[in-house]
Amino acid sequence: MRKILLILILLALIAPSLALTDYQRGVLDGLNRGWFMAQRYDQAQAGNPTAYNQAVLEYNTWIESLFGKNESLMLKTILPSPRGQPYSISKTFTPIHEIDASWNQTRQAQQPQPDANGLINGYPTEIYDSWGPALSSF
Repeated sequence: MRKILLILILLALIAPSLALTDYQRGVLDGLNRGWFMAQRYDQAQAGNPTAYNQAVLEYNTWIESLFGKNESLMLKTILPSPRGQPYSISKTFTPIHEIDASWNQTRQAQQPQPDANGLINGYPTEIYDSWGPALSSF
């Protein structure tokens, strides 16, 4: 009987120290919401921004209830990206005439190809590809 009484007294003394303070509960709540938003953001980056956009509205309401209307703390929604054709690069360019919108039938010259040493006009290919138009005006 004394052991049970001793255990109950110890639990009564230890239990309040295990409870979280208001500050600790606030930090824990903020971390949980941040983790939740990070998961939704990952889903949005994978192509499903709907769940993230709904969570942003709730998050902004929560932030506004704590800190007031502070735009620097508010998250922005993500617009869904349009599904279009993949971008392709062509080495030829046929512009449209400004006057009659017809296709220009002249072919532009292809970009120069590297020689046996990997040089284009005396420059390494990597440098020429990034600086080629600028180098040609020197």
